Amino acid sequence: MKIPYNRVHAHGDVLLAARGGKIHTFGLLDGKHISTWQHPDVLTTPLSTAEATSEAKGASSPAPVEAVESREADGDEPPAKRQRLENGEDGTQGDGEGKGKAKGKKKGKKAKPEGQPHQVARAPERPVITQVTTTADGRHVLAVSGHDKVIWVFEHDGQGGLRQISQRTMPKRPSAVTIAADSQIISADKFGDVYTLPLLPAPQSPSSAALRSSTPNPLAKPAALAANTLVVHSKRNLEALRHQKKQLELRGEKAADAVKEGPSFELTLLLGHVSMLTSLALGESEGCRYILSSDRDEHIRVSRYIPQAHVIEGFCLGHKEFVSELVIPPSRGEVLVSGGGDEELFVWDWKAGKLLSKTSVVSVAQKIAPETAKVAVSGLHSLLYPSESGSLTYILAICEGIKAIFSWQLTDHNTLNRPGVIQLPAAPLHLFISASENAPPKLIVAMDPGESSVKSLHAMILTASNGRLSVDTESSFRDEGLEADEADASESEIRRLLYTVESLRKQTSGGEDEGAADAEVGAEMEADEAPAADD
Repeated sequence: MKIPYNRVHAHGDVLLAARGGKIHTFGLLDGKHISTWQHPDVLTTPLSTAEATSEAKGASSPAPVEAVESREADGDEPPAKRQRLENGEDGTQGDGEGKGKAKGKKKGKKAKPEGQPHQVARAPERPVITQVTTTADGRHVLAVSGHDKVIWVFEHDGQGGLRQISQRTMPKRPSAVTIAADSQIISADKFGDVYTLPLLPAPQSPSSAALRSSTPNPLAKPAALAANTLVVHSKRNLEALRHQKKQLELRGEKAADAVKEGPSFELTLLLGHVSMLTSLALGESEGCRYILSSDRDEHIRVSRYIPQAHVIEGFCLGHKEFVSELVIPPSRGEVLVSGGGDEELFVWDWKAGKLLSKTSVVSVAQKIAPETAKVAVSGLHSLLYPSESGSLTYILAICEGIKAIFSWQLTDHNTLNRPGVIQLPAAPLHLFISASENAPPKLIVAMDPGESSVKSLHAMILTASNGRLSVDTESSFRDEGLEADEADASESEIRRLLYTVESLRKQTSGGEDEGAADAEVGAEMEADEAPAADD
């Protein structure tokens, strides 16, 4: 099957749609394809999981070791098992815990027949655009490619033409980005850090070293041994002390390397959580601006904007599961709607940190999928629908794996009423609302058709009846030629790349699957090889 569209964004009459490592532009009015930008790594993408398995059985050629080693050199993935055993890097972690595990796996491994090519256990990911957005005037487009942690900036001619301006590799993999009104990119990453960098990078100059120094390095924190040989006497404690000393020495070497090889562009650390960041929103109240950030540990944090982003204004606490999405309706500047792994959506007065109301998502999902017991909100959006009595505010949500768009009307009392369901032929991956003053809002939806013949990219014009939203007309985009040019991907590979929200849920029950989601998230963080920053 073909990898589907997974991110959409529109400005004016132009739609930007990301599919794998490509960004396509279409005309919103006629659905015609305009242009394509392609990530350089698309040409070197490895085989899909299904193809690799088939090739390994036939032993027609060795696995792409060079590609894996290149990724390891960039620090984006941990070394494959063969490299771990040869260079012993795991021996520096947790008093030799990593080395012990590696040895244990080696003992149970069967001998490889002579002449059989070595198979690398971890295949590199294919390039996937994980974020796409534009500036308010539409003159610049920002995209994030997750596999190499790069933020791309393009100049947009307003008619669908893109010209690449810059590519900047972030210290860690960005998980959420937004563009502020002052042309600053705010980027949150999987290690809990929020950075700012200018939309248009400054020209390279001898002062680039000074720019690098503006980025605090978490590895460079002062550290010291908790004890010494004068107070430690037992053989076991002396061995532990020796391991601690070795770890500190290695940490100092890594810190020096990190400073030496730091980014050559302006990058400033604004704030940090102690958990993986999932979403960002920018708010304004009484003439002051704020950064709202959510994380996997159920927190929503309100911080002041630059240059006082280190000042915590407050928290919105009440979620019991991860928070994956935040949205501030433009018509209600001090109201925040949040969702994630809980059964409900939460409505907040974010400035006061006060919960205003909640509404169930599960009960609405059960109307079309009665077996639904939990949800993972993967998208939250707001729209203004014109009416004779004035514009009505709606909140739209999509949940991972559920073939529907859910909608609620946000009342003047800040409650979510009149729940509605727009059923879809396939599971939605992302949606964007394109609105104009003199026309009903249009939904652009990126869906995962799987093995079906459903088109991955749809446009829907909305209508309101009795306070509930429904679809008036539908249309698709002319991408038949683009579809044919896309490389194949297995179903498991698509799920691993594009279905990432449910994996944020922490496992609390026993059994073989206990901690499976924690392990998956932990593997992503291990790939970036750095500790999380403290609050």
